[in-house]
Amino acid sequence: MTALALLTIAACCHATWNLLLKNSSFPGPDLVWLCAAVTAPVSLVLLFSGGIGTTWWAALVSMALHTGYAITLQKAYGAGGFGVVYPVSRGTTPVLVTLAAIPWTGLPAPITWAGAALVAGGVLVMDRSPTRRGLGRGVGLGLVVGACSCAYTLWDGYAISTLGVDLLPYLAVSNLAQFGLLTATLRPDRRLAAVLPHWRNAVPIAVLTPASYGLVLVAMTLTSIEAVAVGRTLNVAVGTLLGLVVLRERLTPITATGLVAVVGGVLLVST
Repeated sequence: MTALALLTIAACCHATWNLLLKNSSFPGPDLVWLCAAVTAPVSLVLLFSGGIGTTWWAALVSMALHTGYAITLQKAYGAGGFGVVYPVSRGTTPVLVTLAAIPWTGLPAPITWAGAALVAGGVLVMDRSPTRRGLGRGVGLGLVVGACSCAYTLWDGYAISTLGVDLLPYLAVSNLAQFGLLTATLRPDRRLAAVLPHWRNAVPIAVLTPASYGLVLVAMTLTSIEAVAVGRTLNVAVGTLLGLVVLRERLTPITATGLVAVVGGVLLVST
């Protein structure tokens, strides 16, 4: 239940920063750089206080996977709607993680399969809307984002369970490496006048992003990676509620049914 509580809080943080990202007037890799710049001082403090450790290279792999995910997510939101990309990307991740982890962890328990199937079915039900334009494109983009999420989830799970990385230095090295990589490739110093005015957009995203995933990493130390992947789909439920409250979207019977299925699938695996 502790892992489920952590994943619930993480879901609130994750859905919120995704909504902020979708509504940002300054999308693109530059926003990813700006968010990394905001959290760089905190990362430096954590690094100097805890040490880099012997598994620093694992954080570099995580950084590459998370950077690819962040940029892909922004491109997806630029071409598809939040109500399509978000549920598809989050809903397909547990299924992909469960399948991809079989060679290392073996076949999961039947209850895990049942929970993942219930989650995936609920997401697909929630996403049904014959009047929504660009649905096919949104689903395709959501699947790509889901694959990126699956990749970093598997790697971070391996780093924690097998390599035994320390969480705070691991996150710090990953963030600083991302900041350095994007600084070198994007050269934001040449357009600081255009980047810095958007710092107010970056701050909440920069705070909520590491907070949400830090809680997920802690949950990985308490339960299996498959259970964490399914539990993270609570993001879909929170995202739907934010859509109702913030975006004034309508709660249809289909959406409500899918929402119940997602939450039920998560509880089935996590309890």
